[in-house]
Amino acid sequence: MVKKIPSEIETDILIIGGGIAGIFAAVTARQKGFEVTLVDKGSPGNSGSTPFADTFCVFDEELGHQRQDWIDTVSFNGEYLNNRAWLEKMMDHSKERFQDLKEWGVLDDPKFGLVLRKHVIRSKTKVIERVMMTTLLQVEGRVVGAAGFALDDGKPLTITAKATIMCAGAGGFKPVGFPIRSLTHDGDAMAYRVGAEITGKEWIDAHGTPSANPAAGRKQFDMTSHGIFMTGQPTHGARNLNIDKEIKVHQGELPPLAGPPPYAFGALPDGTQAPPPPDMEFEKRTMVGGSSAGMSVHKAEGIFPQDNSCASNVPGLYAAGDGLGSMLCGTLYAGIGFSFSGSSVQGACAGEEASEFAATAKLVPISRLDTTSIHEAMFEPLERETVITPAWVTQIMQNAVIPYYVLYVKEQNRLEAALTNIEFMRDHLAPKMIASNPHELRQVHETVNMLLNAEMKLRASLFRTESRGTHYREDYPARNDEDWLAWIKIKAGEDGMELVKHPIPKEWHPDESVPYEERYPARFPGELEFKTKQAAE
Repeated sequence: MVKKIPSEIETDILIIGGGIAGIFAAVTARQKGFEVTLVDKGSPGNSGSTPFADTFCVFDEELGHQRQDWIDTVSFNGEYLNNRAWLEKMMDHSKERFQDLKEWGVLDDPKFGLVLRKHVIRSKTKVIERVMMTTLLQVEGRVVGAAGFALDDGKPLTITAKATIMCAGAGGFKPVGFPIRSLTHDGDAMAYRVGAEITGKEWIDAHGTPSANPAAGRKQFDMTSHGIFMTGQPTHGARNLNIDKEIKVHQGELPPLAGPPPYAFGALPDGTQAPPPPDMEFEKRTMVGGSSAGMSVHKAEGIFPQDNSCASNVPGLYAAGDGLGSMLCGTLYAGIGFSFSGSSVQGACAGEEASEFAATAKLVPISRLDTTSIHEAMFEPLERETVITPAWVTQIMQNAVIPYYVLYVKEQNRLEAALTNIEFMRDHLAPKMIASNPHELRQVHETVNMLLNAEMKLRASLFRTESRGTHYREDYPARNDEDWLAWIKIKAGEDGMELVKHPIPKEWHPDESVPYEERYPARFPGELEFKTKQAAE
C-alpha cells in the first residue's frame, strides 16, 4: 500500500536525509520546540551508509584519553589538513551522543536502524519516506525549503522551511561492493546549484570488497556481532593500506585482484597491523579495490562549513555528517568509529544552529513560489522522446572515472582526458536522458548528480598540484607545504566551476624544523627523487 504524502508542507526546519546526522538534527531541533520535517529517499535509520555503522568513537578523559595526543595523532595521520576545531567538537560531545544512543535503546541491537527510526518518530518529527528531493528553493538569496517527488506514485512535494539542514550523506559512482551504491551526492549537487561552497573532492576512499562476492557489502568483515561498539583512540598510520595497494598494482608489483586483508584499519607505530575491534571475527580473503569509487574520506567532502559551524555560505542552509566538509579527519580516515561519532555530534550541532536561525527567520509561504516551473524542470525527463537511458550514461561514466589510474593514481593527462569525457556526458547526454516512471526519474536525477561529482573530483584533483594523504599525483609526487596547506573550495561561477584555496590556520601547520622525511614518513613512488630534483633547480 502506497502511503499518501501531502503535496505541500510548511515547517520550521526541513531535514533532507535520515541517517545518523539527520536523526540527531531532528531530535535536537524538536527538543528546542520547533516543528521539524525529515524527508528521506529511503527510510530513516536504514538508508545509505547508516546500516553499515557499528563502531562509535568516544573521547573520554576518565578512561585516560589525552586530548593533545588525539589532536597530534589525527593531525599526523591527516597530514595536517584536518580541521582541529571539528575534532575538538567531536571530543567534547562524543560521550554525550553515545549516552543518547544508549538511552534510546540503540546499542547492542542488530536492528538498530529500526530503533533510530522509531525514536525520531517518537520525537514527533514529521517523517516522510521514499521521496527524492531534487531542488533547493531560494527567495532573495536565502534557502527556504526544497522540492522533490514521491518514488512510489511520482507526485510532487514542495516544502518551505525557515531553515534547511542537508544530511543526504556522501556518495559514489554506484560501484559494486561497499554499501554506498545508492548514495549519489544529491545533497552536494542541490547545494552547489544554489551557490553553496563544496570541498574535499580530491581525497579518495579506498575501501575494498571481497573478490568472490563483491556486491555483498556487509560481508566485507564477516562480523559475528552487529551491535554498536564503543571505540577510543585514533589509529596511528600514515596512509590507508588500500591506497598503497592501488599504487603497487600500478607499478606491476601486484595483480589487480590482490590486496591487504579486510581488517586494514591502519598501521601501528612499529609497522605492524592494528588489530580489529573486539567481538569481531574475520576471514582473510582476496580483496578488490575501488569498491567505494567516487567517495571521499569520511567527513572530508561536502558543503564547506562557515566559521567552524554547520552553516553554509548560503543563508538558511546547514549541513551535517558525510554531507558536511568538516575535514574532521583530514586526508585519511582517523580510526574506526570516527564517522558514526562525527555524524552524531554534527547532527546535534546542526539542529541547534538551525534552530537559532529559525527562531528569527520568517517562513516563506508556498504561494510565493513558482512551483509550476520547478515541477516542470523536475519532471522534464518524463516528457523527452530520446533513447538515452540513465543506466547507460551511468555505465559509461563509471568506465571513465572508476579505473584505478584515474582517481587513485592520478596524472594530468589522464585526469584531463577523463574530464573531457565527463564534460561531454554533462552537456550532450545528461540533457537527453529519459524516464518512463518515478524509479527511472530518480535514476536520471542521480546520474546528473554523479556527473557533477565526477567533474568536481577531477577538477579538484587537477587543481591540487601535490601528493598528500589519499591524493597521489604521479606528476607531483611530493607534499608541498608552502602552497598546499589549504583546503579547496568549489563554487558555481558565471563561466562554470570555480576552485579556490582556503588556507588552514598557521597554528595548525606542521613544525617546519622537523625534517621532511620525519614529518611525512609515508613515501609516495618517485617522491624523494622529485624533491631532490626540485632542490637542484
